[in-house]
Amino acid sequence: MKMNKAINVPDPAGFCAAFGDVGLKVGPRTGENKRTQDDKEWYVVRRFLREGMLRRVFKTPFSIEKAHPPKPDFALDFNDGNATAFLEITEATRPADQREMTEIGRSNQATLLGEFGGRFSDGASQPGLAWASDVVDAIERKVGKAIYSPSEANRHLVIYPNSNASFLLFDARDECAAFSFLAELIARERHRCVDMASGCFVHVLGKWWVCFDLLGESRLVRRIRKK
Repeated sequence: MKMNKAINVPDPAGFCAAFGDVGLKVGPRTGENKRTQDDKEWYVVRRFLREGMLRRVFKTPFSIEKAHPPKPDFALDFNDGNATAFLEITEATRPADQREMTEIGRSNQATLLGEFGGRFSDGASQPGLAWASDVVDAIERKVGKAIYSPSEANRHLVIYPNSNASFLLFDARDECAAFSFLAELIARERHRCVDMASGCFVHVLGKWWVCFDLLGESRLVRRIRKK
């Protein structure tokens, strides 16, 4: 779905109606109706903004639309006379895992992790450690990109884990433990990560939890799972 118009959210009650079908679902990895990059980004930003709105990270009313390169993925306008905020969406993953997910989609069969070249063919005793490392790698990958360029506008990097490591986190307890590993890793790497982000807020949208401002106050809250 190519979305060229702005979505105007008047208040929390009007959020779902404002988005309509945009970002409601994401298509399969392969086939005639396979997902596009825009599909994935709208899918993630819809869920992140709803969480952020309900947690008062973002105030309504606001409008959101796709930005044009080299700007970050989305422009967010709060209609209050302040500068537009920018959002960038990125995955915490590994290329081998992504290739494997695509091959699994093509095969249309139940398979074991690692059968198509992804990680953890022999299992993983603590997948949360790899999950946390993937998140830090995602922060590093944005060095030199527009989202880390100094700007009058607030900048938000939204990371969503999507890998074999995240597949092995089976419930909210597993993912909470992974966030604990991430907190320990960030504590060791904080100065380096803060320098890389250059004032950009970094958030992590998990399956059960969301962490706002990972490099700052680092607020971890349980997701409100309505779409």
